[in-house]
Amino acid sequence: MSAASDTGGRQTARSLWLRAALIWLLLNLLLGATIVGAYLPLGDLKLPVALLIAALKAGLVIWIFMEMASASALSRFALLTGLLMAALLFALTYADEATRTHTDDTFPGSAPVQPAD
Repeated sequence: MSAASDTGGRQTARSLWLRAALIWLLLNLLLGATIVGAYLPLGDLKLPVALLIAALKAGLVIWIFMEMASASALSRFALLTGLLMAALLFALTYADEATRTHTDDTFPGSAPVQPAD
């Protein structure tokens, strides 16, 4: 083994650790943003902000740690299929909730509960 290849190996290992440390730091900053966002008075924007931050964290993990940037076409297709299925489940759940008529909580024909004496 030559000295040049050993130095290149150390440099590659160092760059891998540095990249992982930077992504870890960014994920922790996004975690802090999630915590701060939970306590901010954002009203109806609280959920979309939290979901956006969660999507950013998931995207970092998928793109960097799962190496989707250099993945095969089949791996990218599997990722896209999973994302589309999750989006479909969210859309169908929202459509069900949006179109459902809400009634009282009693079953048809049931008598009201009498308190015990």
